[in-house]
Amino acid sequence: MRQSIYINISNEEFIILDRIAENLGFISRTELFTACAHLLLYGEASAGVSSPDGTTADQLTRLHNYSEDVSCMQRTFMEIVRETALPVIAMKGIATAEHAFGEDIRHLIYERCGMVPEDTDIHTWFRVFKNLHRADLLEYRSRQFAAALAGDEE
Repeated sequence: MRQSIYINISNEEFIILDRIAENLGFISRTELFTACAHLLLYGEASAGVSSPDGTTADQLTRLHNYSEDVSCMQRTFMEIVRETALPVIAMKGIATAEHAFGEDIRHLIYERCGMVPEDTDIHTWFRVFKNLHRADLLEYRSRQFAAALAGDEE
């Protein structure tokens, strides 16, 4: 009988897992986790070596390092956007900010992380940023509108 496993991760982590699964050639998260479980359970243990064997440990380390690299890029993206693009997102939207800042953000991420995210990552992270900072964006937009109204009254 097959068993199910539940994991407790955020939506952003689900996105990262999907990307990892796709990059490694898996068709689903389930297939990725099944492979991970089988590597941990069986690996080279059939040869009498305790699991996780060196190959399995190496593969898990590579998976972890890839995940850490993506996490670094995402954290850096959020910092850069918060520092530079928040006003544009608040006033003009994420499509305008992505068009205006996308290439600069890639360069800054490369400088800080040594890697460049895919265009789809940048696009997704802009949407994530908007959702995570929706209240800040609304407050900024409201302050700007109030300042414009006050200026018109003078």
